[in-house]
Amino acid sequence: MEYRRSIYDRISERRLAAQEAQRLADAIFPSGDFASSCVSIARAWVWLPCGAYDAPLPVSELAGMRTDFSHDPRLLDARGLRRPIRRLATPAAGRPAVEALGRSSEILQGALKKWASTMRDSIDWSNTQVVLFAPDAVGAMDWIDRAVSLWPRELMPLHGFDLQTQAPTQWLPEVLGHSAGPQDLLCLSLDTWVCKEQAPSCAPDEIAGEAVGAVLLRRRPKLVDPQTDSAVKLFAPIQLDHPARTAQARTDTQTLELLMAKLCERTAIDPARVSVLIGEGALGDNRLTQLNEYARRFLPGLDLERQVRLNTIGARFGPVTGQWVQIGLAWLAASAEPGCAVWILDRTLSDQTRGWMIG
Repeated sequence: MEYRRSIYDRISERRLAAQEAQRLADAIFPSGDFASSCVSIARAWVWLPCGAYDAPLPVSELAGMRTDFSHDPRLLDARGLRRPIRRLATPAAGRPAVEALGRSSEILQGALKKWASTMRDSIDWSNTQVVLFAPDAVGAMDWIDRAVSLWPRELMPLHGFDLQTQAPTQWLPEVLGHSAGPQDLLCLSLDTWVCKEQAPSCAPDEIAGEAVGAVLLRRRPKLVDPQTDSAVKLFAPIQLDHPARTAQARTDTQTLELLMAKLCERTAIDPARVSVLIGEGALGDNRLTQLNEYARRFLPGLDLERQVRLNTIGARFGPVTGQWVQIGLAWLAASAEPGCAVWILDRTLSDQTRGWMIG
């Protein structure tokens, strides 16, 4: 006689199957138990119109990087004039695309080909998730479909791809707030404003640009003391809202003092170690005079003549890629000068100041 299974048998079988599936998943993807204070930067690669960089680079060389601009008759500004542009040197057949998705695809293909072997070999693809940050003018789902289709089969990450539309300032605190997940996160962000969608958005005197930032983050075990680990570390940023800078005194340093105090409290980094400044490059509305006054009084190790200004070595592109490029440049500079700390300062908005400390 055929045995008829009861509903309890079927529930038990499903429970056992679910437990076995979870066991297999845990064996392939260990949950991890990671620190919530910071992550280590294991490697970084930055591609700008002036070159591609993945090895330690002194700040004197970073600050001195320059490149010329050009024009494309297909790209006009809001006045109908040719927009000045700085393109990445992609190996394109014929003229580069001027639509955002097509040009972003060309940049991704070029980046995957240009990655130095040291960058590729330093990634354990079996323990890595690739975090893709969508370009400004490309739809998120369009971008992940295109990126995955172009990704080399031999470099497929076992933990797959994650798509993000947030900037690092919002994304990193969320990552630090979760103790589980893959240990290594390859954060890849690229953007182009050398396209029909973005070129009219630039101010008349701005140069439309392109850039790629790839940063390999390594999550840290909870039991490891950050102070005893020599790896370059990335902490969550500090953001301050305040009255517009035009309403502040020319030499008012209160905002910068508060920002640095909060950064030092979070990172335990002594301000005396700060010898590199990386910023977006804005100088107007009291920004330059306030920074000069603060550095003169409180940062004896910082030479403002050697600050790295993103709008000078690059051009105008989206803020998400801008943040990843600055983090990558900070790793290059900090790795070249052991013991130094790099201050990333973002004062794009008149009533907001944001800072990172990397060291």
